[in-house]
Formats: sequence, structure tokens, C-alpha cells
Amino acid sequence: MIRYLGLSVCLGALVGARAFAQPGQDVLIGTWTGEMRYGGERQPLALRFAYNDKQKLHVFLSQPDMKFYDLPDGPVEQHGDDFSSPDFKFRLVPDGHRLAGTMAFDGNEVPFELVPGALPTRPAPKAVEGPVAQPRWTFKTGDAIWSSPTVDRGVVYFGSNDSAIYALDAARGARKWRTATGGWVMGQPTIDDAFLYALSDDGLLYKLDARTGRIVWRFDTHGGGVKRDMPRPNGPSYDYLTSGATVLEGTVFIGSADKRLYAVDAATGRERWHFETGDIIRSTPIVDHGAVYFGSRDHNVYAVDASTGALRWKYDTQREVVSSPLVVNGTVYIGSRSSNLFALDAATGAVRWKCFYWSSWVESSARMRDGVLYIGSSDYQQALAIDTASGRKLWTFDTDGSPWSTPAVTNRSVYIGAVGIPNLGYIEHHGGFFAIDRTTGKVQWRYPMSAIANAPTYGVASSPAVAAGLVYFGGLDGIFYAFPEDGLQAHRDGGPH
Repeated sequence: MIRYLGLSVCLGALVGARAFAQPGQDVLIGTWTGEMRYGGERQPLALRFAYNDKQKLHVFLSQPDMKFYDLPDGPVEQHGDDFSSPDFKFRLVPDGHRLAGTMAFDGNEVPFELVPGALPTRPAPKAVEGPVAQPRWTFKTGDAIWSSPTVDRGVVYFGSNDSAIYALDAARGARKWRTATGGWVMGQPTIDDAFLYALSDDGLLYKLDARTGRIVWRFDTHGGGVKRDMPRPNGPSYDYLTSGATVLEGTVFIGSADKRLYAVDAATGRERWHFETGDIIRSTPIVDHGAVYFGSRDHNVYAVDASTGALRWKYDTQREVVSSPLVVNGTVYIGSRSSNLFALDAATGAVRWKCFYWSSWVESSARMRDGVLYIGSSDYQQALAIDTASGRKLWTFDTDGSPWSTPAVTNRSVYIGAVGIPNLGYIEHHGGFFAIDRTTGKVQWRYPMSAIANAPTYGVASSPAVAAGLVYFGGLDGIFYAFPEDGLQAHRDGGPH
């Protein structure tokens, strides 16, 4: 999802009348092109200035590498020699033929320099590359699957928006059991020995017998009354994630829509402690060296003591944190809707580096292999490989939709889904699933998906799991899929469909 860049502005009819212009503003009329810079990266940028029917000067943004073309940013104000709009501050260079300034938002300052030029044209849609794979087996549930699967000892577990938790035979897709809850199950179930833990939108954390699906206990996280703002065209904010449980040494850690992180006794289901934040917690907590790390929609990343819940540190990212942390070798990797992936010192919260996503939210969570992070994005529509030492992008892959999914990574491949949002307007999103070569960033195989009648989204938000030569994920079409890792084996007749 884009940060919206002032997209709430009403366009109106644009005319070129300069007679009513404020002094100095008429020199901006037309299109200015050039590039913006962040670190060692550059992206083309164009700003178009025109008057609306009320003779107010407005600016429109084109950022071709983000697939944004002529998007409204808002009205232009003049302050002496300086100009500003909701996301831009700039002035004319003394020669009168250049605009220099910054795109400023959510703690980011991105410099640019522009000269008069032509508005970039939207390219024709390119043919999607890569062989189309077919699933080994599929299983139909009663509603969309946002939940990510967990595979253990030949069984795959996941939730569905039909308010149930499922266990399937991982090899064939046959149902072993189904346990109903009182709300959507959008989070990833967590397996710990013989038990499964899953949070439902009824606000209850369920502990189940993994073999039978029998409910052992329920813990009330008090989040059942929170109404979700699900993704839809031009929705102001998306709330589609759910905290997963982390179990360590007899304690279950879980984030809640009631703005609290809970520590729960795994044996009894009784609360040990809780920690309050300023907003909903959709991030899945990670425990490392006695600290629990997680994010909140109050913009902060937190580290709290795993035994007591006492705050160790917090870091303000400037926007909502809904992704989950990855903690490796004393570094916390976590994304924010401030358009940054952060690498934070696990002991202090100090920033080691941040990777800029060029105005796109960072919804996906990172996975690491051989010193490389693999992660998705949002409106950026890129799956990325990132160097852990520097935050430098090694390759990007165009998913042609929003890759909110957290990738699964093997020695050879990166697997990730993408969400399509029809009729979004400012950018096209298409849903599907991809296998990407881990070294080159090139497509190995793909599975395109079709829009769903009367549904605001389609494709794959579920984060895949890989086990025993198969790749597992849920679709927003309500179907759970299992593909061969290489994607080349034909669909077998006789399995569940």
C-alpha cells in the first residue's frame, strides 16, 4: 500500500488560466522531470503543475519505477521563494530552469532535482514471463484464507475466514480434523510438541490437541470486539494481519487487538503478565536472549523482558508496524509503513541501517538465508533480496501485485504470493504466486489467479511453507494449495479439490 501521498485531494477540472495565479507560481506551470536520490539509489520523478477550476495550483506526481502516473499530491503553497505541497518542499534554482527540493514524509527526506520536460507515459502491459505450474492437490474451505500454514510431522495446519482451524494430511490434502471458533482465523497456527495455538477474531487464543483438534483451553485476549478494516480500493488503512503465538519454556506470547502483548502459561492458559502499547498489535512476537520483540500500530518496535514484561527499549518508526521481527545475531529486522525496513540493535534499539521502499509500506516480514534477507513489500510490487550487513538491495522481482506475504526460502528458491486489488485506480494490482531463483531473482514458475466476483481482493496473502518437497499456501479464493517445489509435476487426479 502507498502512503497515499495526499491522494484524498479532489481533482476538479484543470484549466490553464494564469491570470489568477499568485505572483511567482505561474512559473511552475507544466511538467518538470528528473530524479530523486536516496543513499546510492536513484529513481525517475516527474511533477506536473496545473490550476484547478478554483484557480488553485495543484501538483501531480509521476514515479514510473513505482508504476505511479500523474497522481494528485495536493495544493501548492508559496512561502517567499519556497514552495510546498503535502509531500514536497522545493524552490527554483537561481537560473530559473531547475527545481530542487525534497520529498518529505514519515521521517524520510528524499532530495530531487528537476528540469522542464515531458510527462512520462504509462507503458503498455508487458507479457508475464515464466511457466505456469499446477497444484499437486487443493482443498476447499468455506471462505477466504488469509492464514499462513504450519507443517509438522506430515500434517499441515491453517485457519480460514469460515471461522475454523484445519488439519490436513500434508501429502494428499485429506482432512484430518476441523475445529470451529467464534471468528475469522487469520493468523498462523503455532505448533509446540503435541499442541497447536491459534488466535481467532473472537478474541480467544485456542490451545488444541494437534492430533485430534480437541480444545484444551481458551485464553481471552479481549480483542474480539475490534472491527477490522479489511483491504479494499482506496481504503484509508488495512488491518488484515493477526499475531501468531510464540511458545518458549512453558510460556505463550501473543499480541492482541486490545493493544496488549500477553504472556500466558502454556499449561493452564492463565495470564502471567501483559504489556500495553498505544494501538493494536498484529505483529508476531519473537523471543531472543530473554527479550520479546514485536511491533505495534502505535508506530513503535518494542523489546520487553520475557520474564516480567518490563520495557527494555522502544523505537518510533513514524508509522504503523504490522510486520513481524526477525532476530539474528543481535539484530532485529522489521518493516514499517514509513516505507522502511529497519535493522535495529537488539540490545539498544539503535538503527544500524534502514532500506527505503520509495514510498511503499513494508507489510511483509523478512526471512534470512546465507546472509541475505528475502522479503516482500506492498505497492512497490517487489520481492527483494537485501544484504544484511548494509541494507543494499541485491535484486528485486516484480510480482505485479502487493506481496504482503512473507516468503519461504530454500537453497534454490524464494516462494511468495501477491494480492490483487481490482479497481484501485492509481495502480494496477494482480494476484498470484511465484517461485523465484534465490541467486538471480528470475522467475522459476508462477501460478496466476483470477479476480473474485464482488470481492475487493484476490490472490495470495498467506505466507507459504515448504516441507517434504511441497509448497503450501492458502488463497483468498478459499482454496488451500499444495505445489511441487519445482512446479513442474502435473496435477494428480484423485486428490481433494
